Amino acid sequence: MKITEIKIRLAAKDEPQLIGFASLVLDGNLYLNNIAIRRKPDGTIYLSFPRYRTGGGNEYPYFKPISKGSYDEIKQALIQSFRMEKNHD
Repeated sequence: MKITEIKIRLAAKDEPQLIGFASLVLDGNLYLNNIAIRRKPDGTIYLSFPRYRTGGGNEYPYFKPISKGSYDEIKQALIQSFRMEKNHD
């Protein structure tokens, strides 16, 4: 899986658990947007993928990784990009 064109939009400072939102291009063919980068109270970083919530509370993702390996690869690419951007500021 090739992940390119990563862009991260930082969240407002008043949302301590939300780091920001990311977009990326996957394998040069698919643009994914609005992936939330979040931090748990213990400091662990995780991703939330966009989803539709019905009036009854059911959630249906617009897209998401289908394996833990894919999730981890996307997460690592986003974290690395975020750290590189942070170091250039």
